[in-house]
Amino acid sequence: VYISLFAVLPNIALAQGVDVDPPVIELQAVEEGVRGETQVFTATLTDNNIVSSATLYYRFGSQARYSATPMSVIQGTDIYTASIDTGETSSGVIQYYLEAKDPSGNRTVQGFAFDPLERVLVDTPTVVATTPPADTAPSSGLSTNKSVIYGVLGLVALGALAGLAGGSSEGGSNADEVDVVIRVDRFQ
Repeated sequence: VYISLFAVLPNIALAQGVDVDPPVIELQAVEEGVRGETQVFTATLTDNNIVSSATLYYRFGSQARYSATPMSVIQGTDIYTASIDTGETSSGVIQYYLEAKDPSGNRTVQGFAFDPLERVLVDTPTVVATTPPADTAPSSGLSTNKSVIYGVLGLVALGALAGLAGGSSEGGSNADEVDVVIRVDRFQ
């Protein structure tokens, strides 16, 4: 019995140290790029241990073969990037997918060779111009941080006004009332 127990123990110890969790790929795909410019592909890759390799597979149009390029990590982050030169292509699309591996051989793929992600290549970038509706007041020019600070200060002032207006702790009200008007501009 002891001999068979000692024969099994090393295998049990090894089984508990086996990494079975594949890397996780978080990709915010860019849907359009300018033909002739270098296209940068970026993804956040994480693993319970480490990511040992990241590869971008790409092709222009519907070429039969994908080219592989390693993705480089931005030091001190989980962000990996790869760049592709589009200066020599007349294609209107880059088809691609990403692969990440960890040292245990676990593998994750975002997109597939048979169902790739796509980035459309255009000759000039699309510019979306928006104009505020005619009934909108002009922006005050305040940053979001300043708007939040002014909002908090407004609430403190409102509380102080309510306290000055009186009111008893027994739930009754004071005959002196204070009208308060709060104007809130829509965030632009």
